[in-house]
Amino acid sequence: MEWKSYPKNKPTEAGSYLISITRPYSNGDYTTKYLAYYKPDLDIWFEYDGLTEKISSKINVKVNAWVDRLGIFI
Repeated sequence: MEWKSYPKNKPTEAGSYLISITRPYSNGDYTTKYLAYYKPDLDIWFEYDGLTEKISSKINVKVNAWVDRLGIFI
């Protein structure tokens, strides 16, 4: 798994990605991982539910990085 910084490096294909986001928190900023859907033609990240494959609202927090190839536990 190799993180790619965003917006310096952007995905070229639409799809779901694991992203690192930073959002405001009561005592400062909070950075965590999040599953999102990216549309390269719009250069926009969307909230994404991987179980239902539902794409919802635009992500309005800072996206730090993304990764496209995760190992799968079988």
